[in-house]
Amino acid sequence: MDKEALRVVRIVTHRWQSSFGNAIRGALLIALVAVTLVVAASRQALAQEGGWTTPVMISTNTVMSWFSDVAVDGWGQPHVVWYGGRSADGESLDLLMYSTFAGQEWLEPNDVVLTAYGGYTVRPAIAVDAAAMLHATFRGETTIYYTNSPASKAWNASSWAPRKRISGDGTGSTYYSDVAVDEQGGIHVVYNEGVATGDGERWLWFGSLQGGVAYDGSKWRSQGPQAGLGNRQIYAILEDEAGVQWFGTDEGVYRFDGSTWQRWTGQGGSIAQKVTCLVQDVGGVLWFGTDRGVSRYDGEVQRDNWAVYTARSGLPGDTVYAMATDRLGRVWVGTENGLASYVDQSWMSYTPQDGLVAPEVVAVAVDTHGDVWAGTRQGVSHYDGERWTTYTVEDGLLSDAVTAIAVDRDDTVWVGTEAGLSRFDGHQWMSYTDVARLGSGAVTALMVDSEGVVWAGTETGVSHYDGQTWGTFELPPGFAGQKITAIAEDRQVNAMCPLCADIFYRHSTDGGRSWSTAVNLSNSFAGSSKPQLHMGVEGSIYVTWEEGEDWYVYGGYPVASMYVYSPDGGNTWTEPVAFSSPLGAPQQITLGVGRAGDLVVVWRPSTEDPLSEPGGLPQPDRFYYQLSGDHGATWSEPQSIPGVIAKIWTPFSLDGYDAATDSAGNVHLLVLGYRYSLDEDLSLMHLVWNGSEWSRPSTIYTSSDPPEWPSIDVGAGNQVYATWFARDEKHIHDSNRGRYKVWVSSYQASAPAQTPAPVAVSTPTPVLGGLDQVAPTPTSTPLPVIDPDSSGLPPGLFTESDEIVQLALTLSPVVLILLIIVVLRLSRRTSHG
Repeated sequence: MDKEALRVVRIVTHRWQSSFGNAIRGALLIALVAVTLVVAASRQALAQEGGWTTPVMISTNTVMSWFSDVAVDGWGQPHVVWYGGRSADGESLDLLMYSTFAGQEWLEPNDVVLTAYGGYTVRPAIAVDAAAMLHATFRGETTIYYTNSPASKAWNASSWAPRKRISGDGTGSTYYSDVAVDEQGGIHVVYNEGVATGDGERWLWFGSLQGGVAYDGSKWRSQGPQAGLGNRQIYAILEDEAGVQWFGTDEGVYRFDGSTWQRWTGQGGSIAQKVTCLVQDVGGVLWFGTDRGVSRYDGEVQRDNWAVYTARSGLPGDTVYAMATDRLGRVWVGTENGLASYVDQSWMSYTPQDGLVAPEVVAVAVDTHGDVWAGTRQGVSHYDGERWTTYTVEDGLLSDAVTAIAVDRDDTVWVGTEAGLSRFDGHQWMSYTDVARLGSGAVTALMVDSEGVVWAGTETGVSHYDGQTWGTFELPPGFAGQKITAIAEDRQVNAMCPLCADIFYRHSTDGGRSWSTAVNLSNSFAGSSKPQLHMGVEGSIYVTWEEGEDWYVYGGYPVASMYVYSPDGGNTWTEPVAFSSPLGAPQQITLGVGRAGDLVVVWRPSTEDPLSEPGGLPQPDRFYYQLSGDHGATWSEPQSIPGVIAKIWTPFSLDGYDAATDSAGNVHLLVLGYRYSLDEDLSLMHLVWNGSEWSRPSTIYTSSDPPEWPSIDVGAGNQVYATWFARDEKHIHDSNRGRYKVWVSSYQASAPAQTPAPVAVSTPTPVLGGLDQVAPTPTSTPLPVIDPDSSGLPPGLFTESDEIVQLALTLSPVVLILLIIVVLRLSRRTSHG
């Protein structure tokens, strides 16, 4: 019995001695002592139940900290990131904070990206691969970015790679993201992004010497003077990663974001009047080829951050005809005096002395192997990184006067010449004449679209080849019969809709240097948000999200929870499956991958109605789960999870839950709710699904400062870590004044350990942590020193050890009534005696 319990017993004993007889005093004393002993024993027993460590607050050096995520590596070490804020000159700096557990202490958090304003590092997500490389995504203003760092050096900000733009075009269209890695180290990202109005069909852009025109799949859209381009000569068209269109013309560059045209030219000598070609490298940097060199624009680092390269800078010549980029990030430039590549901030030139067939390079393309194909007026030169090979009419090329080059997804090289079109499959050449509109005239533009269709622009129009047959593409009146100088595909139609968003997926197989084309997984009918990404075995990928609820991307009403599956590493996807409920749309969904790949999804209804429906229908204050043994093709009927009560739907409808799997195939689930109906403070609870039933819930954290957005991960087979943030009760819905904190707790599951072979790691040492800043020496956040006469927990914070106390308090009225009855009966006996 603890000191407080003894003190209560002594006080009560003294008071009752002065009021009642020996029989009454004895009975009541026995009852009170029994209750006190039960409560004290229960407190001590439950303090050891569940196995979760005392929560530690790790956001020690920021004013506000929220939206945390955790990844546990193969050695059981946790890595936590969160969105932090620190006051500066009356404003709050946005920080992407990182910390890890070093031995017995958490390292002092450090900002690992450049600080900014305006919600720059909101809602980060983190994953770790088998080689202990960390991969993170975060929302920067209106764009989702990706970065990575070796886990052994992640405390140091300089170890994180420069951020790579994954989505967004600067119009406020992105918000949530998630990241995961597969068994081979492939990186997978999902995010929600605003989509365009219209029917969702891709657009095709055609440029000529008298303006441009676009086709949206059903009708033509003229880009005449009123649209921004006018009748200017168009030499090149590029769609950037955000879906914005760029046009190289005889009067500079024009940019179209779906609604607004903007002209860029002559900005401090940054770009020449005539822009002949456009490319974007793997880092998102835009390159403009002109008749006066190359202009480079890095809009992500700083506005108007231009660099201009000419013959004086290392280019073979100032007149640029063509450009291309490879998967290593190199930019290849064709000029009147040779070919050049830009790598490691310097230029390397290739001329006929190096093996190029002729100095004037008018077309450039790069195949999937990274080989370069350079078209000249005297044939095609192929460079594999070591040697040059030249192809001319003697080898089967239709004409030595090359005008355009494109490479399809099968690495077939298509070469436009002044006499028509030729193709090379790696073994032999084949030429096309007298088909469709090609004839024997010059091919003036080439493009291979996302469906593998080859588009060829000629002196009089456009032809296309689908792999089997050629066809003529009829241009609109007023544009037909013109010489086509540029063709491009608009795969992300960019007239943003402010009231809807879809879930998009991308992956990288080269460590984040390059990314696949974005795939729309949802094609939302009501707006999509909060995507979660879970990896299975043998290329299985599972994605869940909420449909319609989140008012950040739609009108704020719930519609459904959704699920899609890819069996082959993200190459193909099933149609979305919608989960429904008669008591409100399922929301706050999460998914676990259990034994043998069996799936379990967990959600809660979106309603505040406390009454359960008749006929066994779901109750609104419960969590529900559904099972699938066929990768989600079919699902069981919803069943409630026993022992937990969901929190009220509003004002917490923006919350989310999480799940992770240990080495035994057990799914560990985090939810927020209550154990008992009379509980006032919200709890973070942990449950385990073993494939047939749910465990009794364990309470990790309970406080009047409510927890939100929990995240869980398992590493080394059985090391489980949970992180969450807690709003201070005083500013629970006033984030501008909030003092929100990030917490962490850990737990060792009963599953087998799976620690990989040791790898060499380096000890973090102080280095430059940012621009003109010296990073401080890493310090540790000590674990709290617990007073033996206290619980060791912050005021208002409770763990599972207090659950029986809560139960005792709940039952205290019943106990009091029983005691009163005993007293009355004993009093009667005394009075009659």
